[in-house]
Amino acid sequence: MVNVKRKMLAARDDLVDKISEIASSKGFTLFGMTNNMLELAVKADGMGISLEEAVENYELIKAARDASFTLVLESLLYETAEVACGVEKDKTSKAWLEAGVWFAKQYITRGIEAPFETIGRDLKAFSWNIPELIIEKLDNQVTVRVLSPRFTESYTLLFAHFLEGILETFGYKITYKEVGRGNIRLEASERGS
Repeated sequence: MVNVKRKMLAARDDLVDKISEIASSKGFTLFGMTNNMLELAVKADGMGISLEEAVENYELIKAARDASFTLVLESLLYETAEVACGVEKDKTSKAWLEAGVWFAKQYITRGIEAPFETIGRDLKAFSWNIPELIIEKLDNQVTVRVLSPRFTESYTLLFAHFLEGILETFGYKITYKEVGRGNIRLEASERGS
């Protein structure tokens, strides 16, 4: 028989009660659940992250999956964009615009209070290859700035159409547009203002 030393851990009553409920629902004892959580904390620390970061990363991946994003090799994405634009530029551009519309509708149906701030944060998190992505709303104006030296010319154009679809879905009309390889600047005003 293995002799396991036990130490006492102090915790708030409400947290212990909640963990006890979770343990019971998962078929663990409170002792087993506590040890499992401590093992995960040690594992996370060994990976150089905290449990908070692990949970935030999971939330990010879940949000990306829920928004219908998928992982793909960056080079494959860019090459496919080049081929698609070379064969059917208008059709491809329309598809990206419609994807932006669909993406924006997900935020509308969820009733997000600060949609541009949330979309900007999510796009930056979901798109690891964009060092600068800023969406600013001031009164009835929205400005979008994207800078990514790795974007190809075609991918930059398509991503701009995606962003236009988002803006149009929220009732904004593009008033200024500058798109060049790896650089997008859009300005939009609320329709009717």
